[in-house]
Amino acid sequence: MHKFLMMLIVACISTPAAAEWTMIQTSDSGNMYIDFDSIQKSGDSISVSTLNDYYELQPKQELSSQWRELYDCKHKKFKILAVNYYAENMAKGNIVDASNLNEADIAWSDTVMYSIGELKTNLICSR
Repeated sequence: MHKFLMMLIVACISTPAAAEWTMIQTSDSGNMYIDFDSIQKSGDSISVSTLNDYYELQPKQELSSQWRELYDCKHKKFKILAVNYYAENMAKGNIVDASNLNEADIAWSDTVMYSIGELKTNLICSR
């Protein structure tokens, strides 16, 4: 069952062509996007796909990274479930690295006030 769940998560974040990215931040290094259509709610928790798109190559030789994140809206916490690193911008091209994490093994992180994390949490949890 765990393998099926992990394959499902990978399939969900491996289909960037279907994503409708909404830019939420721009910086000197790149842009951050959320795919609001990917939101899946379960009680106070919401999972969502996000994208970091970079102007220059990053350490893993990626120009973008797509994340599957889980948010606990009641307690303002989040955790990363999976990430794919892409050779090209906007989650295109070859995947140069990928990590799929076991949700039960990942600790929740607090949302830091006045950070991009707080902005993301507020945007996602308001849906």
